[in-house]
Amino acid sequence: MQGRVPVFIKDRRYWLILALLWTAVVGWSLQSHLADIRRHSEDVVTEGARNMFRMVLLTRLWNSQHGGVYVVVNDKSQPNPYLKHPRRDITDHHGRTLTLINPAYMTRLIGELAQQDKGVVFHITSLNPVNPVNAPDNWERKALESFENGVKETSGFETLSDDGLVHRYMAPLLVVEACLQCHAAQGYKIGDVRGGISVSQRYAQFLDAARPSEMLGKLMHGVIYVLMIVICWWLLEQLRQRWLELSNKIDEVERAKNELLQSEKMASLGRMVAGFAHEINTPIGVAVGAITHSEETLNGIDRLLDSEEVSEDALRAELATLRQGDALAVSNLRRAASLVQSFKRTSIDQSSEHRRIFVVRELIDDVLFSLHNQLKRLPLTVAVDCPEDLKIDGLPGLLEQLLTNLIMNSVVHAFHHGEMAGEIRIKVALAGQRLVLDYADTGVGMEAEVLAKIFEPFFTTRRGEGGSGLGMYICYSIVTARLGGTIRCESQIGKGARFLIEYPLQVAEPKNES
Repeated sequence: MQGRVPVFIKDRRYWLILALLWTAVVGWSLQSHLADIRRHSEDVVTEGARNMFRMVLLTRLWNSQHGGVYVVVNDKSQPNPYLKHPRRDITDHHGRTLTLINPAYMTRLIGELAQQDKGVVFHITSLNPVNPVNAPDNWERKALESFENGVKETSGFETLSDDGLVHRYMAPLLVVEACLQCHAAQGYKIGDVRGGISVSQRYAQFLDAARPSEMLGKLMHGVIYVLMIVICWWLLEQLRQRWLELSNKIDEVERAKNELLQSEKMASLGRMVAGFAHEINTPIGVAVGAITHSEETLNGIDRLLDSEEVSEDALRAELATLRQGDALAVSNLRRAASLVQSFKRTSIDQSSEHRRIFVVRELIDDVLFSLHNQLKRLPLTVAVDCPEDLKIDGLPGLLEQLLTNLIMNSVVHAFHHGEMAGEIRIKVALAGQRLVLDYADTGVGMEAEVLAKIFEPFFTTRRGEGGSGLGMYICYSIVTARLGGTIRCESQIGKGARFLIEYPLQVAEPKNES
């Protein structure tokens, strides 16, 4: 009976649910891991752009603190047409033409150089640029507008046709004291936002740098995923096999127990049949003898009637003898019929679970009658204390089997198969809606170790003598599982054993006879 095996263990299809859950967990973990790598890459590129912005800002500050820097005019350093300065262009004592590089112009030149070297673009811009080259694109315009609202910096990603995915960073240019040397006349105030510098970097190089970490993360998750699937599937398969084996063993034990239970029931019926056969033999034998004697009397009457003279006294004597024989035969046949009825009632009760109203004392007498053949040769007495009119509505067969097992347990174990003399006491009483059965014997008693295991299946102290170890287990099962009651045993060495049994019942209402 594999129904006791959990369906999750028995049916492998349910294991796929666990596999799907594990897949979801690993998938979520992998996505979280990759997201962490991407966030780390974004943090790295943002911090790099922030540092480059600061370097450019420091360079501009140095330039403004020195009032600009003169450099030799060449192809890469042409005079700034948008710089209004009286000494924008000068000639040194070597005859070289020098032009003044202000912070804004220097920022643009550094940005061009960085773009050629590292693919980084610096772009100085504002909402109102003097140089059209410094006009903001759409992304820069939104950033500049946010700076006007107090935003300290902004960053993000943008896909450009030439460079692909590009990381963009921008922070505002704030007026500092050094800026006032050139722009005080223009109304500049310290802290004013006068545009900003954007830093743009191709993001592909950062993705390439993060790809080994992503591959390692995918590999680790893949290995862990496959390894756990294999291990868990193997463990579940081992558990499934063990559970099925255990279930099969339990089935075998159940079958063996049922067979032994049936053997116990047949043995009980066998004892009852043997007792009935022995008891019914006596009244039937007496009846047969009486009938045989009546036949001889009838033959004597026939001889008297055939004679020439018939004495009335002799005829009356023969008729009196005939009546006595008939009365003896009828009495014993009625006794046999009563025994047959008792046997019929008992056998039906023990072979079925038919519920009926019965008299408890009659049932006890029937049990004792069925065991009469085993008890009559033993130095044992049975005392019964039960109300004669106690009727209950229940299952008489279970109570008969219970009493039979208790009595035979006493005969075999308490009195060593009748080698000891003693007494069995059976007391029945009502306690509310519960039947109380107090069964006791004056046998050898039990040790504490035996008493603790007495209701365990297959436990017996007479294993080598054919004991099955089911007698008391059957009693326990009948009382607890079938009758819904309780049973406990009290015993000491040399002081016998006592079984206290209680179970709920329906007391039959007495019928008014009129």
